[in-house]
Amino acid sequence: MALTPGRAHHPVAARLALDGGVPVRTRPIRTTPGLSQADVDAATRVLSSGQLAGPDHPEVRRFESALAQSSGVAHAVALNSGTAAIHCILQAVGVRPGDEVIVPAVTFAAAATPVLSLGATPVIADVDKATYCIDPAAVDAATSHRTRAIVAVHLNGHPAPVDLLPAHVAIVGDACQAHGATLFGQPVGALGEAAAFSFWQDKIVTAAGEGGAVATGNPAIADAAILMRSHALRPIPGTPNSHHVSLGFNYRLTGVQAAVGRSQIERLPSLVEARRHNAQRLADLLSGTPGIVLPASREGATHVFWKFVIAIEADRYRVDRHGFVRALVAEGIAAAARYPIPLTRQPVMEERARTLPCPVSDALADRLITLPLPATLADSDDVVDVAEALTKVATAMRR
Repeated sequence: MALTPGRAHHPVAARLALDGGVPVRTRPIRTTPGLSQADVDAATRVLSSGQLAGPDHPEVRRFESALAQSSGVAHAVALNSGTAAIHCILQAVGVRPGDEVIVPAVTFAAAATPVLSLGATPVIADVDKATYCIDPAAVDAATSHRTRAIVAVHLNGHPAPVDLLPAHVAIVGDACQAHGATLFGQPVGALGEAAAFSFWQDKIVTAAGEGGAVATGNPAIADAAILMRSHALRPIPGTPNSHHVSLGFNYRLTGVQAAVGRSQIERLPSLVEARRHNAQRLADLLSGTPGIVLPASREGATHVFWKFVIAIEADRYRVDRHGFVRALVAEGIAAAARYPIPLTRQPVMEERARTLPCPVSDALADRLITLPLPATLADSDDVVDVAEALTKVATAMRR
């Protein structure tokens, strides 16, 4: 493995930091937002204007236009979180009490909790053992006469197999982890009835730390999200007043957030290129490491690596996943367990969800690890240290 000049070399037999050895890095490597001075200037410009918020804020409108264009759809509605976006889409496609919505077992809870908010039942299905996205065969087994929608999570930056899911059921794309990803050349924002995006602080595109959006080609879904995000407030015809026509919420995005988000959307191709470059370099350095399963990509899918997730083969090591992560952290690598508790075992789902057998998800719960991936090409040399630390730990912990 080639090392960057000036960095200490840790040979294969080097003692782990946990055992008193020298760590690969004294300052931890973490995944950080790819913010630029242009993003800071965009936020400052809005703050200086004194006009900070409102669904019709000029920066919100510009951000929506840029997001719709980058997603290949006619409409984008800016919201305050990806969770709000999923909620709005599910309500717009007609999810009601008594309905069922199929969700993958390996994902963040926000893919399923809006289903509960609407009085419907999440049906938890297994995932593909290679990409960790929802398994079409498991979806087929989960589908019933009550199935109203499927939440297709584009997990870790890899597109879900939307093309293999039932055509007669509404497909809700959870693109919160997959800005810039494509399936057979089509942006994930254009897959399904609509797609939800998140702009939380460590996403590929962030909106000053938080935010979300609905992307869709369906004007009825866009209109429903616009109404829902601002307390369902509409003008009363023929009067200067407005009233609340249905149950709505405060799901609005601020002008400051929108300005930062638009600045980042303008750089999305370069942000994705940097992640894919760094992911490929890390995969090359780790290739052939015994007991380590690298991220997989389906043919026709563009993986954008919001998370670089590996799986460890536990029988190859003398420690479990927790011990492996602990050793990596001691080496200065901010690794973390990835979804250690699948939706099938989340307390919020007890007695509220219908759960199918999920053997793949159950196995992955003890195996997945997220490695920090530099967000920019300027920091790509950190990839070498991540690879060196993992190789060092894997060698020392091998049975």
